[in-house]
Amino acid sequence: MIRILKKYIITILNLLFFIKLSLIRFLEVLGGFFPETSLGCKIRGCIYRPFLKNCGANFQVALNVKFENLNKINIGNNVYVGYGSWINGHKDGVTLCDEVMLGPYVTLVANNHSFLDNSYRFGKGSGGEIKIGSGTWLAAKSTVTAGVVIGKGVLVGANSVVTKDIKDNFVVGGVPAKMIRIIER
Repeated sequence: MIRILKKYIITILNLLFFIKLSLIRFLEVLGGFFPETSLGCKIRGCIYRPFLKNCGANFQVALNVKFENLNKINIGNNVYVGYGSWINGHKDGVTLCDEVMLGPYVTLVANNHSFLDNSYRFGKGSGGEIKIGSGTWLAAKSTVTAGVVIGKGVLVGANSVVTKDIKDNFVVGGVPAKMIRIIER
């Protein structure tokens, strides 16, 4: 009897551990049941809200978005994350201030690999917080690397890779991203 009880307890503990590890994937699947409409985006935002470090009002998430390390991601008010984007708060986290808009397939990863014994595979990871300022738009397929701070009102052109900090009110683009012009207010 004790052996059977012990077996059931171990099975339940393994199941709970599996559920904990699978929670993010479950949220992605659950969010996929809602259409790619304004209402569907708002529902997905509500689904993720309790698992984020901080989350403001009107958070909207398109389909097929992948979040990792949600407990290190801060979201401001009126933030939109576009279709297929990937946000990984590993190491020092990611902050999206108010009114940030991410186009489709944007990548934000707050960690990097380092080189060890002629390989990146087992090198110690390094990171830095990514911060995206209020009113900034990251266009489709943009990438922001660890430790980058992007100012307020910045437009990052499609397919750009931002590797250095960007001041307020600039249009940047390219690989690596460079200033194209200042946005006059």
